[in-house]
Amino acid sequence: MRKNYEISEYGVIRSKEDYGIDESFKSLKELYLPKEHFNDLFEFIMQNQEEKKEGERMFSIFSKGKKRQIKTKNYVGVIETSKGLTLEILPKIFFDYSDEDYNTELLDTKKVFLKMLSKLKNSPFLNISSAHLKTSSSFPLLEVFIENYITEIKKIIRAGLKSQYVDKQENLNFLKGKIVNSLNIKHNHSNKARFYCSFDEFSDNMVYNQLIKSTLLKLNRISKSHYNRTSILQLLHHFDQVKESSDFISDFRKVSGNNRLFSNYRQAIAWSEVFLMNKSFTNFSGNSKNMAILFPMERIFEDYVGYLMKSYADGHEIKTQDKSYYLVSNHKDKNKFRLKPDIVATNEDNHEQIIFDTKWKLLDESKENKNYNISQADMYQLYAYGKKYDLKNDISSEPKLVLLYPSNPNFQKPLDDFIYEGELVLSVLPFNLKNSLSKRDEQKELNKILASISKTTMYYLQDQTLNMAAEDKIKYGKS
Repeated sequence: MRKNYEISEYGVIRSKEDYGIDESFKSLKELYLPKEHFNDLFEFIMQNQEEKKEGERMFSIFSKGKKRQIKTKNYVGVIETSKGLTLEILPKIFFDYSDEDYNTELLDTKKVFLKMLSKLKNSPFLNISSAHLKTSSSFPLLEVFIENYITEIKKIIRAGLKSQYVDKQENLNFLKGKIVNSLNIKHNHSNKARFYCSFDEFSDNMVYNQLIKSTLLKLNRISKSHYNRTSILQLLHHFDQVKESSDFISDFRKVSGNNRLFSNYRQAIAWSEVFLMNKSFTNFSGNSKNMAILFPMERIFEDYVGYLMKSYADGHEIKTQDKSYYLVSNHKDKNKFRLKPDIVATNEDNHEQIIFDTKWKLLDESKENKNYNISQADMYQLYAYGKKYDLKNDISSEPKLVLLYPSNPNFQKPLDDFIYEGELVLSVLPFNLKNSLSKRDEQKELNKILASISKTTMYYLQDQTLNMAAEDKIKYGKS
């Protein structure tokens, strides 16, 4: 029997047999799986991690006594194993819910995750919506993905399946195209009335449709939703004359170009690559019996904030992954070490510039002695951005620098500014993902961040002006 389970990032997965946990126990921090499912997941993870370095592994495997445990890291998505386990790994979002509100927390977490996933660049998730959850926290994310794929195929069907000229070889009783001499001799040596021919035929049995049919057949096998399976069977009737793809890798290469004639297939083919090749932004892969669709939360968070900036930062020109400058201006007459800040926001009126770097990491404002968990490498990186973007593009002052982290119970308000030198100041700000459940709250959250940057910078400059005035009083005896 197939069953759906959920766990958050940095949650711990254990075997229920080792701990005797009650069936009613529910938490996104801990998950207790039946022995068969735990062993299946453990084996799948070990196959993927054996040859990887520690920093490249997407799970931590450890033991307490003889009890094996699996800890998730900062990768989110869905794993489906051969023995019926569907595991959803969700982002860690800090709602103010009690343990009794597990289902509400789970549903809202999935909604925020799908909202963020829909803004992931170069992915097929652009049209995905939390509406697909059917208001149920237990509705599996994999079924949401499948339903979205079905929607894309329905669009293609409504427009009509496209055809291409396909190379065919057949033994015919009339001449068509050109004769394949070697095969004609082999097959028709004693029958001069037939011709083994090679010819082009305009057919819907071509690579795009073959990949779609293969995907639909696979999804029909793995879907647990009666609605999705019924929809898939209805769609498959339109592909009766289409064969399955016999070589996924080769066929995806054939459709990788930007063919305008097949532009309406683009989203569907991107989805097919996710399902048939387990294509995500990780090197954790499944096989014909297992499936893994996993994404690094750093990438999802970065693209989501970039989307919000472009949508709501009125009066600012927004560039993501800006490539204007290099760290080294000249080495053998070449630039070296390109700088790529996540977001550069330029105010169109006063040309003020704000450089954002997003980090998916938990800060703790109480740990000043450990620099609040801020990486020293990140501090160096923002300093380099500040120096290189200083006085560029007619900017009237040094750029404002911002490190943006998700908020958590230990990081609710901006840290005191970090002053590198002069007016080069770094702000470290929280982003409250709870406000991602509605567009209005998203906009308010972004406006709060932009206002916070202006306010802290203004206060710093005011303090600096007062200090200079006080120094002048002492130095020159001014009253």
